[in-house]
Amino acid sequence: MLDWLRVIYNRLTAGGSTEAQAVQSGVWVTSINVGDRLLQLLKVIILARLLSPEAFGLLGIALLTIAALQQFSNLGFDEALIQHEDENVDAYLNTAWIIKIIRGVVIAIIAFLAAPSLAAFFSEPQAKPIIQLLGFTPLILGVQNPAVMYFRKHLNFHREFMYQVGGRLIDLLVAVAIALVFQNAWALPAGIVAMNLAKAAISYEIHEYRPRVEFVLELGQEMFGFGKWMLASSILVFIAGQGDDAFVGWYFTATTLGFYQIAYRISNAPATEVTQVISEVAFPAFSKVQDDTERLREGYLRTLQLGTVISFPMAAGIAAVAPHFVQVAFGNEWGPMVPLIQLLAIWGGIRAFGASVGPIYKSIGRPDIEVKLQAVKVVIGAIGVFPAAKYFGVTGVISLIICISLLILPIHKYMISMILSADLRDLVKPAAYPLLGSVLMYIAVTQLSGSIPMNALGLISLITIGVIIYTAYIAIIDRLTGYGLRSLFRSVVGLI
Repeated sequence: MLDWLRVIYNRLTAGGSTEAQAVQSGVWVTSINVGDRLLQLLKVIILARLLSPEAFGLLGIALLTIAALQQFSNLGFDEALIQHEDENVDAYLNTAWIIKIIRGVVIAIIAFLAAPSLAAFFSEPQAKPIIQLLGFTPLILGVQNPAVMYFRKHLNFHREFMYQVGGRLIDLLVAVAIALVFQNAWALPAGIVAMNLAKAAISYEIHEYRPRVEFVLELGQEMFGFGKWMLASSILVFIAGQGDDAFVGWYFTATTLGFYQIAYRISNAPATEVTQVISEVAFPAFSKVQDDTERLREGYLRTLQLGTVISFPMAAGIAAVAPHFVQVAFGNEWGPMVPLIQLLAIWGGIRAFGASVGPIYKSIGRPDIEVKLQAVKVVIGAIGVFPAAKYFGVTGVISLIICISLLILPIHKYMISMILSADLRDLVKPAAYPLLGSVLMYIAVTQLSGSIPMNALGLISLITIGVIIYTAYIAIIDRLTGYGLRSLFRSVVGLI
């Protein structure tokens, strides 16, 4: 068994061409995301039986606060160095490290001082100490080894696996242990702090670079020249992607926010798993061929096809089995999550469809395009969110987000078609068959769900039925139409 695992590991770290490295990295990033999400889901399921939805809502308020401070101060240095044409960027690391530490100190101070006002804003006094504790997490990550950026730049995601999944495992163990002993909301932030401490320690174990106190103003200015667009993008992405969380927590209650955020984690697997894999691997891979339009176009179409084949049925399946899953995993108390999961799953599928546009923009040095379109989304959302919440509640907020995404997506596709010199229809065609198959699977599973008992065996049965239906459909389509999935799969396997 150990010999077999050693062979697999060697094949997945063998390197080779950019395409081979991208595929190997895709396997590792998938492993990172699957491991990370499984550990997160296990933690949520265990703690949902020990803690109330309100406890998750309090954590959500604190995380929103820290995320806002981080995004509003994201200098984009890592992205600037990944996009840099030079393979060795050691000269920049000390400057980046110093600035990240200073940024972490500033965030910690702001979080500590602003916590009382923020807790009052959300009408949740219990959130104050949690915000203050989590305010130190950006500082903890600021002192970590700045060379972890190389894992993505050089497509060495096997090291990233140890860094990310190792930290998440610590989060699970610490949070569950504290919840079992004290059974209060402190279990959640304690796990997150422990996770970041572990990641900082791991970063120095798995990379030999050692930072020192050195600051070069010119290098900082050069990184910020690219990073300023990442800063603007981070702010707008936060407002567009997490502004809804802040609004739900303020307009409704912490309990509602708890339902909303857990529903998001479950339902957006197509976006968080598929999108993150695509983005993590595609950006450095596309950056290596940024001057070759034909290779960029081919890479984009391949990732689009592979991404939609996986993400669309995931979204449809999550929406179809949501009632069974919530009942089995969480219990009756969490029943209000079901419609939220179903609507958010649709949004997850839409996000996964547009996953590759960001890496294209960044790889050619045009992150400003995404920034401008994010700004449009923010403006539309700000105009529509109050009436959506007032007349339709939380489901109205989610429906608004879906409509905005559907409005902006064609603009992204048009911009990509211009950049890649591709026909707009070619950028949509790879998603057509997976979309139809996912809809058919959803209809079949929902029709059968009424006659299947609400227990673990019933849930497994529904998932199995969905997988069989979709797999059979896509195999038939591939054979009848020459969709090319088998050849894509063979080429991917051949590059591992």
